[in-house]
Amino acid sequence: MISHIEEIPITPASYPFSSAERYCELSKRGYVEREYYIQGTANVYRSISNGPLVEIRTSDAPYINRCIVRTPTDPGAASGNVVVEIINPTSFMEIERMWILGHREFLRSGDIYVGITSKPNTIAKLIEFDGKRYGRLSWANPTPDVPFTFDPDELIRSGVAQPDLDPRYETGLFWDMLIDLARVLRSDAPQNPIRDFRRDLICLSGWSQSGSYLLRYINSFAEMADSGPEGQVFDAYLAGGAVHSLVVPVNQYESGRSYAPELRRVERCRQPLIAVQTESENGRMQGWRTYIDDSDRSDFRYRCYEVAGASHDTRYTYVDYYRDDEDLKRIDHLPAYTGKHAHPNDYPSEILIAAAFRNLFRWVRTGAGPTRCPRIPVDAYGENIRDAFGNSIGGLRTCLLDYPCARFCNTSRVEIGQGTVDKNSTVDGLFGHREPFSQNMLIELYGTLDHYRELCEQSTREQVSRGFVCKEDADALVEAAVRAAVAGGLV
Repeated sequence: MISHIEEIPITPASYPFSSAERYCELSKRGYVEREYYIQGTANVYRSISNGPLVEIRTSDAPYINRCIVRTPTDPGAASGNVVVEIINPTSFMEIERMWILGHREFLRSGDIYVGITSKPNTIAKLIEFDGKRYGRLSWANPTPDVPFTFDPDELIRSGVAQPDLDPRYETGLFWDMLIDLARVLRSDAPQNPIRDFRRDLICLSGWSQSGSYLLRYINSFAEMADSGPEGQVFDAYLAGGAVHSLVVPVNQYESGRSYAPELRRVERCRQPLIAVQTESENGRMQGWRTYIDDSDRSDFRYRCYEVAGASHDTRYTYVDYYRDDEDLKRIDHLPAYTGKHAHPNDYPSEILIAAAFRNLFRWVRTGAGPTRCPRIPVDAYGENIRDAFGNSIGGLRTCLLDYPCARFCNTSRVEIGQGTVDKNSTVDGLFGHREPFSQNMLIELYGTLDHYRELCEQSTREQVSRGFVCKEDADALVEAAVRAAVAGGLV
């Protein structure tokens, strides 16, 4: 239960971590950014027989969390769409990946964004960034004297658990935090930070580990929460880059547990769910083992888009967005590409995510499901099957793959210790690279730059007509392809 929501003042000397005002100049685009403490109590849950059902383990544990809210400056400009993001904690830094991918669509449409801190492991970096601003945050373990039944270091070394187990805090407080915040956002309560805005559709979203959090929420909490006296919590879901091999434990004491197979994928969801995967997840991260068909059943409304060409992290989403931020340098947490290749993967997956959000909102409002898309086929080892150019076949495609100027790869070679996940590997499986074609090859394939542009425009018109690319992004997509052709020497 949330007892208090308090706005945190923003000044030139004290502002939110990774502030979008600083990165995106929100005030010049008719938006405002605010940050809030969320204070209350939450139950900690436990799994029943390692399946999707849960029960209360510990009741009414106190906490203080935070959320970031971005709204149109003018309440009358709000679309009624509210995107709640489970902020990604994997790097021990708050990464608002769904904001990074979707904010162009949110800003031009008038959507509201709410990001909620999802794990206490990021609090240390928040405090290092600004101790006065974030020193109050607390996810204290309500049962600190209860020991783990496993060796945390061994689970972390083996890759079974995330490297953030700590008996001083409890990750399992999050589920009630999330549900209670969504209920406040729906209400007319004075403490609702968006009470003056239209808010008739609330979507839950998350990327990577946070996408896996979203899947666990649907499987273990959605039905229970929706059946409460307050009614439905979320109207739609968009899971980005979710790692299906990772079943998020309900509380940290369940880390390393062998969960029931049905928790590795969603098989029932009454609200529309769109999953957007990149080449990194559909194969290497075991997405192919949890394959499930698209559906329009009343108890399972689902689309899965596998983006051919994109890797889990890309130059824009992981490096360029942060603009060489001096604050992140100061706390030694500026994201960087560590691969040995000259060209990190720069596939514009943000353009496809924008269309996915638009399709999802339309699905909720009209009941008409979006266009289906073929998947990326894999071989017996889970590797994506590729064409003669070395690019994956199938999947959600753009002119960048229909008329390629490069080979897009979902991995990069790195020095030992520099991999995003496996520090003992010479391969980073999350941040890929691009291998440009030679000038002679481009000329043989396309002849002239004008002809190449015509091909890309034709391909993009087709993708717009199918709803995979927003009309507003069509020119930007074509120009990205043309820039690559020019860089390769096509004239």
